[in-house]
Amino acid sequence: MRNWMMVAAFAGLVILGSAALFTGPRASAQEAGKKQLTAGKNAKELSKANNEFGFDVLKQLHKEGKNTFISPTSIGMCLQMTGRGARGDTLKEMNDTMHVGKLEVGQANRELLNAMSNRDDLKLNLANSVWVNPNVLTLNRDYADKVQKEFDAQIESRNFADSATLEEINGWVSDRTNKKIPELLKDLSPDAAAVLVNAIYFKGEWTLKFDKKKTKESDFTAADGTTGKVQMMENEDEYRYMQTDDAQWIALDYGADRKLCMWVMLPNKGKSLDTLVQKLETMSFQSATERAWEREGTIRLPRFKMKFRKELQDDLKAMGMKKAFQADADFSGFVEGKDGKLFISKVIHESFIEVNEEGTEAAAATAVVMEKGMPPKPFSMTCDRPFLIAIQDNVSGSVLFLGTVYDPGKAE
Repeated sequence: MRNWMMVAAFAGLVILGSAALFTGPRASAQEAGKKQLTAGKNAKELSKANNEFGFDVLKQLHKEGKNTFISPTSIGMCLQMTGRGARGDTLKEMNDTMHVGKLEVGQANRELLNAMSNRDDLKLNLANSVWVNPNVLTLNRDYADKVQKEFDAQIESRNFADSATLEEINGWVSDRTNKKIPELLKDLSPDAAAVLVNAIYFKGEWTLKFDKKKTKESDFTAADGTTGKVQMMENEDEYRYMQTDDAQWIALDYGADRKLCMWVMLPNKGKSLDTLVQKLETMSFQSATERAWEREGTIRLPRFKMKFRKELQDDLKAMGMKKAFQADADFSGFVEGKDGKLFISKVIHESFIEVNEEGTEAAAATAVVMEKGMPPKPFSMTCDRPFLIAIQDNVSGSVLFLGTVYDPGKAE
């Protein structure tokens, strides 16, 4: 399906668990929250911080007319695991950008993982790992103990110069995302110091499933006003619903116990999705969802599938997380002894979602790649003097054409 037909395929989507916000059958959102919020205080506060960070990231990445799909939990957890080895201003910038400066991050993540583990009638799995290159650094034992205890992190030591290491890391992610993200890392520098990875996978059936017989081809109007055809699902039942000045809100619950739900936010006619995204923040989101009440109505939602991938380092810098990517970054808590300066070279995020009549399958993974020494400086190459060219076949290595250019403007 072409991107202009998708435009996020629906107006907005947030999948939430009971550790984060509100669920519950045949009750107001407030009552549902009182009944089902069993996560610890730290987990709830971390959920709010991750949500706020996620809204910030979405605003940073969002482009009118382009699909965007991220996992705030995956990005936040991976960066917070990295931050356990940060010190000084590096740590402060990371925590401030993620809105976790006032939290005991390790304990909060431990509670959040515990809260997310109790899902009887659907699949919700989170996993963390730290892959260390012993040729470049020795991992600090205290750091290793912390992330194993607080993040259930798997610690592995591998030679990054061995191509099998890249395959193993990607295989680890693929296994934990039900093969929805088979190649998170496209390459791995033999000189990289470490790779920290988070993977999250969710699969759940709707509490109120859509009847496939009611799914029909229907028009979908893109942001630029053009229309295309989509497979539009339809269901009539009682849902938690409310309407604001900007949008309609509906909660589509998962499973018999309704511990997770998808909030779909449709901008009112005359309002743009871009405006809705820019207004999105934790307090306004919480206020709107808490005001939703059970009422009878009809929901029509496109059946869709999409993938998203982005390197986030430039976006995180723009959001205020700068020192972590610089030569003077302080990750002294990550290394044993005086093992050299580390910095983050890449933050890679990839996600997947499929929504149909039965329910939803979604996966995401985040990798933080750390290197030692100095970040490479941007290069400048201006071919304003004679130069050599060679056209090579990358598969066989054969040089197909070879020549020298002394006068680009002279044809002979």
